[in-house]
Order: sequence, then structure tokens, then C-alpha cells
Amino acid sequence: MSEQTITPIHDHLIRGHDYLAQRPEFALIGRLETIQQLTAILTRRHANNILLVGSGGVGCSALCLGLEERKSAQDAPYDLISKRFFWLDSDGLFTSGNPNTINDSFQKTLKTLARTPDSVLIIDDMRDFIEASRSNGASNLINALMRAVRKKDTQVIIESRDADLNVVLSAHSDMREYYTVLDLGEPAADELTEIVAQTARRRLEPFHKIRIADSAIAAALELTEKYRVRDMGLNRAQPERSLTLLDRALTSYRLRAHSKDPRIVTLEAELETLAQEDPSAARINELKANIQAISQSWQTRQHTIKKLFQELRSGEEGIRRLENELETQLIKEADDRQNAGADQEATNSTSAVNRFMLDTVNLDSDIITRIKQKMAQYEALVKEKKDEFEAQTKEINDQLELKQEQVLIEFSSISRIPVTKLTQDERKKLLHLDAQLAKRVYGQEVAVTKLANQVRVAKAGLQAPNKPQAAFLFLGPSGVGKTEIAKALTAELFDDENALLRFDMSEYMEKHAVAKLIGAPPGYEGYEAGGILTNELRKNPRRIILFDEIEKAHPDVFNVFLQILDDARLTDNRGLTVSFRDTIILMTTNIGTQHFLGESNFAVAEDLALADLEDVYRPEFLNRFNGRQNIVCFKTLGLSIIEMIATREISKLNEMVQATMPNLTIAMDTKALSAMCRDHYKPVNGARGITGYIEGVIKPEIANTVLFADQSSGTITIGYDEAERCAVMSLPDGQRVE
Repeated sequence: MSEQTITPIHDHLIRGHDYLAQRPEFALIGRLETIQQLTAILTRRHANNILLVGSGGVGCSALCLGLEERKSAQDAPYDLISKRFFWLDSDGLFTSGNPNTINDSFQKTLKTLARTPDSVLIIDDMRDFIEASRSNGASNLINALMRAVRKKDTQVIIESRDADLNVVLSAHSDMREYYTVLDLGEPAADELTEIVAQTARRRLEPFHKIRIADSAIAAALELTEKYRVRDMGLNRAQPERSLTLLDRALTSYRLRAHSKDPRIVTLEAELETLAQEDPSAARINELKANIQAISQSWQTRQHTIKKLFQELRSGEEGIRRLENELETQLIKEADDRQNAGADQEATNSTSAVNRFMLDTVNLDSDIITRIKQKMAQYEALVKEKKDEFEAQTKEINDQLELKQEQVLIEFSSISRIPVTKLTQDERKKLLHLDAQLAKRVYGQEVAVTKLANQVRVAKAGLQAPNKPQAAFLFLGPSGVGKTEIAKALTAELFDDENALLRFDMSEYMEKHAVAKLIGAPPGYEGYEAGGILTNELRKNPRRIILFDEIEKAHPDVFNVFLQILDDARLTDNRGLTVSFRDTIILMTTNIGTQHFLGESNFAVAEDLALADLEDVYRPEFLNRFNGRQNIVCFKTLGLSIIEMIATREISKLNEMVQATMPNLTIAMDTKALSAMCRDHYKPVNGARGITGYIEGVIKPEIANTVLFADQSSGTITIGYDEAERCAVMSLPDGQRVE
């Protein structure tokens, strides 16, 4: 039954079984525990109305449909079977735009519900309902709805996005008293896999007419769980993210496969590999012959399909043309009969029986008969061509199957993450994590090893329950790699260092600053928006979070830290709880910096810095870092480490230049680099001093040379004048700067 054939019974209500009949492909998978929760709430005596809250795509609407579907289950309790669910046709209710008409219609709706025993009204987007009521001058609809709830005329289930929760709750003062808020989270891993697999095969396979392999479903789940992209379709909650990725991958794969035979792609790849390895191999000629034969067959089939499509469209156009002719002829003949009957009545030349026969007998004329015969011929032709067209396309589609490779290609094109990174073995990546971190963070072996080990423990599922995956507090001077290690870890685990969620705690120095993290109290500006931290975690619970320079934060902020580090959960100002169990928490502080700069013995400096830390922070806070085992002191960088960093920065500069001018190279000899580092490195500035010198002095000189040199080829040598304490550029032989 199509949606167009279903109309509200009256007063803008749609019966539950009719609403479900509009969606014949619907089946609720999993979520049995949540359905039982909803049923229990509806069976209560008090607060038996439901405010269902969740992120877009998490399945609020599906759960309401699931309640109606659950009524037909053999083990459904009678308490649920007796409920009569009605969906409100909000669009129809507000169509007129007339406040009086809207109010009258809604009052009739509520009377219908009051006359129906055990009625349950479902409003699928409460914020839209509220805004439509106010914009149409019918704000009293909210009061009328709440009055019906108080009088127990009906029960109500309303759906709301979590971002709109405060708008809904503030719509009426009694909302919290009469409604139970049910916060719907994403399905658990096993349940999510089942939902995505069954839904994809029930909805996507029939639509695209292409099979979906288990490997493709597993890849879609893994990618959408691990990565978050800004694409609107892939920024929703699960299972919607995975289904959207599969739909897009099927579309791209389908278009590629329908423009070129997939077998040719495989054979061409094999031919290219073989030609590089053994150009004289006999298999090469065989592959070329196979490619040519398949290409000819493919072109013939494509020509046949296109011809069938043109004939099909031509037949459909013929039917439409004949339908217009038939309608015109029927109107003409009806007018002729009416005029003839009027003339006969005027002359009284026809008996009453003849006039009755003239009015009631409607035999087709010869013209109408011929038109109908032609239409029947066209319809038979269209059916024949359509069957042939579908047979040809089915023969192609039956050879296709969406696999992991196609899903990876599609996600790579969306996220801009190379396929090679997406296909990296996660276990190997974790095994070599410390080595990869050490490539970016020099001279901090203890911090790198501890962090990598803790991440491996978490990924192995051995972390403490209801705790973050890892929590570290980094101490040390500025510029020694505390922030850099957070970026490096994010890049390794998520292939994008911009995925790091960073909070500069200098922005949280005031007492009220905690409201920025979890949301403002009721009645204050920004209450509806929620908190920055909690909102981000609701969108994506798998994050690396850096709280930078925590000593600058107001003491009240540390109460939030205590809850995150202890329970791995936080409740925002709206009453919604977010989990930090899948997060890695990193904090940095400059407390004790003076000891690392003034003490040559690192162990002594470490003890002094930790003593300062104990003077500033409460023991219960410090103990949250794995019993203080994860409080890590960073060493002051030696000159040899600074030279390694400078070498890396010069290499990056060289890559930037060659990206735009491939024939130009930047070079700096070891002696000049050592002299530059010796003159411009100060421990108090850390690595930032030397990187700042390269950014502020060397880069502008290189830019001037590149822009104004006669030619852009050869090697630009960076020298260093120790007497003047400055870098000197040497152009390739024979070149000069104008």
C-alpha cells in the first residue's frame, strides 16, 4: 500500500496499522530491551507519557513503529496489544495557516483520542510542532495537549533531537512532571551489525539490484565507527551512518560497473602488473585477447540495452499521446451527446425511452475503439521491451557484488583519507605505535612508551570498566612535545590530527566557565545549546581529548574532571548523560617547569615538580591518573634533539618547495644546522625557538629566492654566518636574485 493511498481517519490522525502498512519493508531489528522500556512506561499510572530523545539517525521513529509492529508478536503482552497508536499528521494540521481552523481541527483530534480507549498519540518531531504552532498563531495547542495529558484523555509519545530537548521541555512547565525522558543511544556492537546487515539487504539490495557481501557491511561499520567526517550524510548516528555509506558505495559501484565491464578492470590490472614484472610472458597476449573479446561483447550488450531503453521510452510516449487523444475524444463525444439530447427535447421528437437510452447507454465510438486498440498494442510492446530491458540489466547485475574494496574507495573519496591508510592492519598499527610516535616526538621515550602501552591495553579490552581508555597528565617545560604527542597519537589512531578535541584551559579561568563544558544552568543565556564538551562527545564518543595547561582553569572545572576520570560519564545541563569510556584523556600543565630548567639531574627535577603538583592539586585528582603512574614528566630537550627537529623542519620545507617547483631543492649542511641550533635554541622556549626561527627567517628568505630568481631549478643551499648569527642563502650556480 503506497503512502498516497493512506489518509487520516479524520481530524489529522493516522491509525498505527495504516501507518505501518505504508512501510511494508519495515522490520524492527534488535532494540528489544528498549521496546520493553517503552511498554513499561506506557503501562505506568504516573509519568506514563514518553519524550524520546536521540541524535538524528539513531532510530526514534523506528522504535515508535516497532511498538505497533510488536503488537502482532506472539509473546506481546496484552498491556501493549490494548494500546491504540495514532500518528499525528502535523503537515495536514498546519496546512491552512488559519489559527481558528488549526485550533478547531486539533480540538477535534483530542476529542477523538479521548473517545478512544487506551489511545496513544505519537508526534514525530516535537520541535517542528512547537514552532509551527507559534508561527501560525496557535500557541495554545501545547496547552491543549498538556490538558489532555493531565486529564488522562490520552497518552503521548513525542520525539525530539537531543539538540532540541530544551526547546521541548521549556514549551510547558508540566512537561517534566508528566513525561518520562528516554535518552536513546546508538545500538551495541552486535546489535548494530545485525541491524545494518538486515536493513541493507532488505532495502538497499532490492533498490540497487546488487548483492552486498558481508565484507562490505563489516567495512562500512568499521569505517563509520572509527572515523568521523563532515559530510552531512555520514555525520548522523548509527545505524544511519553505515547505511548511508553502503548506499553511496552501491551507487558509485553501480555507475562504474554499468559503464565498463568489471572483468575488464580486473584483467587490465593483471595485464599492467604482468607487463612490469615480465614483459615477454605469453600470458600477456592471452590477457589482451580476453580484454578485446569482453570489450566487444560489452559494447554489443550496451548497444542492445540502449536500443531497448529508447524503444521503451518511445512506447511510453506513445501511450501518453494516445491517452490525451482519448481524453479529448471522450469530452468531444460527451458534448455532442449533450447537444443532441437538448435538440431532441426541444422538438419533442424522441420518446422518453429513447431519451433514457441516450443518457444511460455509453457505447464506444469507432474512433475511441481504435484509440484503445492502439493503446493496448503500445502497452503490450512496452511490457515486452521492459521485460527484455530488465532481463539484460539483471544479467549484468547478477555478476556484481559490493565488497570491501568498493566501500573503502567510496569512503576514501568522501574523507580524503588514502585507501592505503584505511586498509592498514589495526593490530600492526598498535604494535608499532610507540615507534610511530617517536618519529614525531623526539627525546621523550618514557612518555611515548607509557602512552603506547596504555592504548594497547585499552584496545585489547583490558582497561578498567567505566573508566576512560587512558588518562595522562603531562608535566614539563614549554616546547618539549606535550601537545605534539597528543596530535601524533590522534594522527596514528584516526589518520587525521585535526580529529583531536582540544580545550585551551586559559579560556576557563572564571567560575562560570564550567558552563561552557556542560551547558548553562536553566534560565541563563545559552541554556538550550548544551555544553561544548558534552555536545562533542554525544556526536562522537570515540575521541582523544586534550585539556591544555590545566593550571589556568578555575577550581570548579576540576569537579568535572574528577567525574570524567572516575566514572567516565558526565551529565549535561539538560539531564543527558554522555560516556567517556571510549575516550583518551590527555592533560598538560606547566607546574614545576622551573625545576626542569634549573636542575641538571632529571630525577631530582622530577621529584621537585611532583611535589609542586601535590601542593596545587588534591590527592583524589592526582590519583585518578592510574594511581599517579600516568603522571609523566617530559625532559628538557638537548641540543642533539633540537638538531633532529631542525633537520625535520628543513625536510618539510624542501617538500613544500618541491610540491610547486619539482626542479628546485633546499639543502642545509650539518655544520650550518648545528651552528644555527646552538645560537638560537633556549631551553625555556623548547623546540618552538628553533621552529620559530625557521618560520620567521629562513622561510621568508626561501620565498624571496623562489619568487625572484631567474630560474627555478637546482639547489638552494642554506648556510649560516656564525659572526652575524643569521642564515645565508646560496643560489644554484649562475643564478641571481634581481
